[in-house]
Amino acid sequence: MQPGPHEHVQYATLGWRAAAVLVDTLIVLLASSVVLAVLMALGVLDIGLSPTLSVEEIMAASRAAPGWLTLLEYGLVFVYFTLFELTGTTPGKRLFKLAVLAEDGSPPGAGAVVVRNAVRIPEMYLLYIPSAISCAVNSRRKRLGDFAAKTVVVRRVPSPAPVRPGALPRAAAPVPPAPLPPAPPAPPVPAAGAYPQAPTAPVPPAPSLNVALAELRSAALAVLGAHHLYLRFSEEELARGGGVDVELSDEYAAAWYALADAVMSLQHAHDAARQAAAREDTTLEAACAGQAELLHLFRELAPYFTAASDEDVHEAYLRVARGETAAPGA
Repeated sequence: MQPGPHEHVQYATLGWRAAAVLVDTLIVLLASSVVLAVLMALGVLDIGLSPTLSVEEIMAASRAAPGWLTLLEYGLVFVYFTLFELTGTTPGKRLFKLAVLAEDGSPPGAGAVVVRNAVRIPEMYLLYIPSAISCAVNSRRKRLGDFAAKTVVVRRVPSPAPVRPGALPRAAAPVPPAPLPPAPPAPPVPAAGAYPQAPTAPVPPAPSLNVALAELRSAALAVLGAHHLYLRFSEEELARGGGVDVELSDEYAAAWYALADAVMSLQHAHDAARQAAAREDTTLEAACAGQAELLHLFRELAPYFTAASDEDVHEAYLRVARGETAAPGA
């Protein structure tokens, strides 16, 4: 799913996913009714329904229905969701700008689509209650089928501000610092031997590779948190129509500075980890090879590693928000 020029993608919340499932379920029920009518017209199925239906007749017919009819209904659900999600989205998801992606942002494979919709059947049987709990408690809003298939559901949303190269959003533009007062005159340099030299502070030992990797992981998680915080304030500003709100603007600007500081710390931690790897006669790529979480953070936050200015950080923020990332050199 490619976002428009003024859109980016984010993980779909429980409310949007529930709305899409409701629409898709209504479509499946309509299709099921058509199939049921055809089977009854052909004489394959007779569940004793009269032209004037009552609630009692429907309940009795449901209890008298053969077991294969239930299997057929769940089969229709499986086929419907699987066929549509092979293209990335269902009619319900398309209505609310949702799409299924692999965890790395690529289109899901056929196997992943089959797995996530095979798990959907027991989830439906339990009225999607486990799915709702799972979506509510994890940061990527994944239901049980997403965990099994390693997929996510994302939604296209308007970007927080028009993309203008080299410009920051209006409400988040950093305030120029006030000029510093003139420095006081330097004290006279005492004659040699007038008083003892202060002892030189000992140089702290360079961190080991394990310590450097732990600090790099912490710095990456800090950037991820700052990114999502800034994204939230961007969405609030957009929801308000971009109007000036002093309290929101202050928080918005604070979120920007937090993101910029976190990116600087990430780059320092990255350099320190490279140096620690070199001291142990290896490379950072080799040291991170077995750390799946760190490699995932590298992929998700890739544009931030090379941001050298405020404009670069803002451009990196937009790329990460849209999912336009590529793994950096570790």
